[in-house]
Amino acid sequence: MQKRIITLLCTVGLALSAPALAQQMKLRPDAPARYTVKSGDTLWGISGKYLYRPWQWPRLWSANRDIIRNPHRIYPGQTLVLTYVNGQPRLSVEGGIPTIKLSPRVRDLSSGYGISTVNVNFYRMFMKHPQVIDEKITKDAPRLVGGPDNRELYSTGDRVYAYGLTEPGKYLSYRATKDIRDPDTGKYLGQEVEFSGELATLPVRRSAMATRTAEDAQYLKDNEYYTRKHPLVKIPTETAQALMVTESVSEIRKGDYLLAMPEGEDAFYMMPHEPASQINAKIVSVMDGVAEAGPYQTITLNKGRADGLEKGAVLSLYKRSKQLRTKLDDRPGGSRATLKYLSIPAEEVGLAMVYRVSENLSSAIILDAKTNVNIGDLVTNPGHDLDDMPYEYKHVPNTPQEQHNYDYEQWDFRSNIKH
Repeated sequence: MQKRIITLLCTVGLALSAPALAQQMKLRPDAPARYTVKSGDTLWGISGKYLYRPWQWPRLWSANRDIIRNPHRIYPGQTLVLTYVNGQPRLSVEGGIPTIKLSPRVRDLSSGYGISTVNVNFYRMFMKHPQVIDEKITKDAPRLVGGPDNRELYSTGDRVYAYGLTEPGKYLSYRATKDIRDPDTGKYLGQEVEFSGELATLPVRRSAMATRTAEDAQYLKDNEYYTRKHPLVKIPTETAQALMVTESVSEIRKGDYLLAMPEGEDAFYMMPHEPASQINAKIVSVMDGVAEAGPYQTITLNKGRADGLEKGAVLSLYKRSKQLRTKLDDRPGGSRATLKYLSIPAEEVGLAMVYRVSENLSSAIILDAKTNVNIGDLVTNPGHDLDDMPYEYKHVPNTPQEQHNYDYEQWDFRSNIKH
């Protein structure tokens, strides 16, 4: 009964501590009263000039959740002005959006930030690192069916053909690598995929559709017509969609799936901010299939849109709390050595920012890490360093056989193998 009460109190303490931490916004004593944005500045870098916790940037702007989704836009040449309202610091922009003239046209700065969130090309990261999508997307996805000279590998500049495309536009080619499951429940979360390249549709004249009669149309799909391999046999046929490979990240293969490209690079702009609710996640995958990750690498979390995560959410990475069994030495006076179990608190080892979100999973970039980040590490709201978070209370094994079983369980989890 006592153990249950202690666990409940720990859980309540964790739930209460997040809002308390979220209320603190500490301005740096050397925060500039006026700052002119320069080319090469990042939103994260400017935030660090004003705040000890850069992810609290929206609160310095007095921004609510709706504004975060359509945040203030900052451009080189603008001046940021620090003022105080009822004793609280507030930041505003002096001047309108500057126009940068590029020959032979004027660059449109009306969408997205004039400066990036951090010094990372999130679109390139998205392309080059494994991502997770819903398996249902792959089930109905168009596929590459052929290319030049009957080749099965394609590269930049090749004209290729696809089945199942219904809309013109730009597409990403990809292939599935593995399923991702929740490490605690075993629940299927999504499908990890690797992108191989970018393609754009080419205009195709479907002249053969003109041969389709009204009678044929009753038995055919909208884009089908009949071809004849034998005088008595009619074969439903459709024209493959032609595409041009505009960029190859890796080998593009016959059979690769196609996914509509995110709408412009604006899809990768975001405002760093605190999560709106308590997030308790784990790292379930690290880019390139390795077990450890460091700064500016991608990690996959087992929480997503359904759990309240949004693009730009900043989370802390923690090494889980654990138990240590120690033997205290004999004390003067003849006291015997005793065994003691100690709880080692969870240690905050880095920060990560979510940049892509699906229903049950999200991709995040590690912004800072004091040590290597591993699969299975905890990811939650900032501010719980050296906090005895109630995540795992397995006792340290007492016997060599228990130690062997414990080591095997840890290896089994790190290898992402489920028995």
